[in-house]
Amino acid sequence: MDLVSLVRASKYDKTTVRQALEKTLENLGGIEKFIRPGMKVALKANLVMKKKPEEAATTHPVFVGELARIIKNAGAEVLIIDSPGGPYTRSRLEDIYMGTGMKAVAEEIGAQLNFDTSEVEVENAEGKFIKRLKILKPLVEADLVINLPKLKTHGQMVYTGAVKNMFGAIAGISKVEYHFNMKEYDRFADTLIDIFLSTKPALSIMDAIIGMEGAGPTAGVPKEIGVILASESAFSLDMAALNIIDTDPKRVPLLKNSIERGLCPNSISKIKLIGEPIDSVKVKDFDVPALEGLKEIRFVENEFLKSLTGFILPKPVFLANKCIGCADCVRSCPPNAIEMKNKKPEVKLSKCIRCFCCQELCPAKAIVIKRNKVIDKLVKSAASAFMDIKGRIK
Repeated sequence: MDLVSLVRASKYDKTTVRQALEKTLENLGGIEKFIRPGMKVALKANLVMKKKPEEAATTHPVFVGELARIIKNAGAEVLIIDSPGGPYTRSRLEDIYMGTGMKAVAEEIGAQLNFDTSEVEVENAEGKFIKRLKILKPLVEADLVINLPKLKTHGQMVYTGAVKNMFGAIAGISKVEYHFNMKEYDRFADTLIDIFLSTKPALSIMDAIIGMEGAGPTAGVPKEIGVILASESAFSLDMAALNIIDTDPKRVPLLKNSIERGLCPNSISKIKLIGEPIDSVKVKDFDVPALEGLKEIRFVENEFLKSLTGFILPKPVFLANKCIGCADCVRSCPPNAIEMKNKKPEVKLSKCIRCFCCQELCPAKAIVIKRNKVIDKLVKSAASAFMDIKGRIK
């Protein structure tokens, strides 16, 4: 039975966070279970883009820094690493490390920041779709990888946590290819699982002190949760995190597929929880986006229904009064559905695959996802009814 630790932490005060992390490691068997003197440990943070820590889009620098301090005190070297969205270059990494507060904590503690942008090809025998792929070379060369996700909502995949955080093992611009080639949500979810299995972090510790709700993973609203979750199983950790934000894992393609593939327990009751009682840290009013329109109904093949997708499916809307004309959305769009006209972006919805990379990487929060709430509710009800009937037939 997988073990998931839950430890309260109310604020990003160094002492509070360090003590909570020490308790977390104690719950899982002690730091000596994972760290030996002389090891090179890679801390895979969520540094999706240049965002201030208080915006809750990235793993908080105090969280990363205090864990780095604990690991260094145990005699190991620490490397802070991620591949953000967009170009994977030294100048971009420098900018993101500075903006997210990672540079300051690395200098304070004596941790290294990764600037090695090379990749290495690895075999992935456990992959469903991805049997061979290129991932960041420093992650492969590390003696141990610790996964440091942030609990956030996600416009495309509903939720992003421990398993999806390892998508950052793929070099920035290569992520675009995965989005474009794996357009269908279930297939993309399986791809994320395959990528995770190729990286195999030894431990995942989630920053859920303050998470993000609403239009995540970068344009949402910070939400106080007040807990640190940790497990050797990222899948079970995500199951526990979804339970805390009162979200059915069947609504989350990545978790649903993980359960179907036998990688994740199908119930929170099949996970051993240690630390805080999970009911005591639940957040009942967490704003979680709906899975988009027709793609929630996997059996829909009718051409007439497909013709209605422009009306039914959510779509990116560009706010002219906020847009700074940087064209990051154009560069980040996998199907090249966006182009600049008169220094403002326009999207061709017939080409849009609803990955919402444009919104995720917009530095000005100038893109919102417009959803037809009435249609969305009807579609979800129809999907639920169909799956219920399908289950009874079986």
